[in-house]
Amino acid sequence: MKVGSIVIHRGEEPPLVTGSGSGAVFFSGCPLRCSYCQNNQISHQSYGRPISIQGLADHLILLEEKGCSNINLVSASHYTPQVIKSIKQAVKHGLSIPVMLNSGGYESLETLRLLNDHVQIYLLDLKYGDNVTGKTLSSVPNYWDVAKRAISLAWEMAGPLETDSSGRAVKGLIIRHLVLPGMLSNPFSVLEFLAGISTDIPVSIMSQYSPMYYKGDISLMKRPVEKDEYTVVLKRAMDLGFSTIYTQNIDSTETYLPDFQKDSPFGDYQRFF
Repeated sequence: MKVGSIVIHRGEEPPLVTGSGSGAVFFSGCPLRCSYCQNNQISHQSYGRPISIQGLADHLILLEEKGCSNINLVSASHYTPQVIKSIKQAVKHGLSIPVMLNSGGYESLETLRLLNDHVQIYLLDLKYGDNVTGKTLSSVPNYWDVAKRAISLAWEMAGPLETDSSGRAVKGLIIRHLVLPGMLSNPFSVLEFLAGISTDIPVSIMSQYSPMYYKGDISLMKRPVEKDEYTVVLKRAMDLGFSTIYTQNIDSTETYLPDFQKDSPFGDYQRFF
């Protein structure tokens, strides 16, 4: 496997970072080629270092020893067989915190079923509400179709988010949607689809889009999201009746931009690899 960074990460949704934070493993590579990816050092350029199955298992145990609330596997599914072996090794040696799949949502049902015995929390993107935008911005022809099936299965397997007495997530599904400038992501379609499954799905509606990494010719994508665009998406989510909606400040454009070549990719977050 190849890993860009292993850190204690505090930039996820509140139930995922209660305590010391989330034990994040950022894998190199991604099945999508989003033209605006803020993690493009590892997703597009495959920056990172090799790590063995046992080496990853050792780091998972270390993250729990450091007080992390969960193991956060970021874009891990292209290493599914190796990741499963690492989790098994770690569990054999005492790993007890929940494991989370943090994914762009473009996942096969076969992969999700393989991971299901080893993953308790699903943090999945639903990036676009149609196939055309997925083709234009992420270079895949069928994002909407694939992601809808993946999310439906994740809901069936994991159900609504569950937390323990301290507020830490222990099981369940959270869906993220990054609002794009001009609402190019078709957010109403996304929200209506999710509401059709269940309004008990927690939705994390993000405003953090940064034009810094955008590679393309769409003029709207060369500016941040505007406040009224973000507000109207939040209003639609509330009107649809979602029980849990996570939000961001509209000025969060540069808050979550990592540099994986630095000792601390996210600022002061503690790095172990």
